[in-house]
Amino acid sequence: MRRLERPTLLLIPTTSPGSSKVGGLPDLPLGVVWPKGEGEALAFVAQIDIETFRKHGAFDWLPERGRLYLFFDDDRNGAADCGTLIYTNDPPGPERVAPPDLARSRRFLERRVGFRQFASFPSPDWFDEDWPGHNMDWSGFRGLEDCDFGDEIEHRIGGYPGAIQDGQMQIECEYLWRGQTRDYRDDVPETIRVAARQWRLLLQIDSDPALNMNWWDGGRLYVFIRARDAKRGDFSKIVTITQTH
Repeated sequence: MRRLERPTLLLIPTTSPGSSKVGGLPDLPLGVVWPKGEGEALAFVAQIDIETFRKHGAFDWLPERGRLYLFFDDDRNGAADCGTLIYTNDPPGPERVAPPDLARSRRFLERRVGFRQFASFPSPDWFDEDWPGHNMDWSGFRGLEDCDFGDEIEHRIGGYPGAIQDGQMQIECEYLWRGQTRDYRDDVPETIRVAARQWRLLLQIDSDPALNMNWWDGGRLYVFIRARDAKRGDFSKIVTITQTH
């Protein structure tokens, strides 16, 4: 288990000034356009300043600085590209007014966030193995299991996803990226398994009632990126997965 451990950063409420937030309005740099889908403006979900969280825990597959702005397209839910991520090193601009065609149900309240590092560990589904993960003795592991979040909110960066449904999300990412549908009656080809090892959880955004943010029935958004793409700052190549209860 120690070999499988990955750090994760929990996004925690803060009153300290900073440019990381969940919900609210983005501080988009001047000249950066609020993204639109086929129908209307996309919902703004989160804004993350990479440099400010590095003192809490660095990821060697992320650049050292820059800001991420995550938007979501309801009309594309279930497709690999339902999430849109803007990455820039330009300084943030003033808080952007929401476009008039943005649905009221997708205008979220704001929570400024800081960061706290924990250890995360894979679920049995992550490796498609049948081992007794919930019966393990977690003493000595300072992971999320020690924090007893229960039904609490888990906005996170990095680590393993807190999956709601069964399945191998890294394998699902590779299939979605290739535009293919997995046939669960067949074994996963080795080429898919090898390629899937590159996928990393970039962001996990939970339903958050205090922000009027609900992903269907208390679900979550998971944004994945390949390590090599993130390292060179190419955040256009992401896969967004949604899960709900």
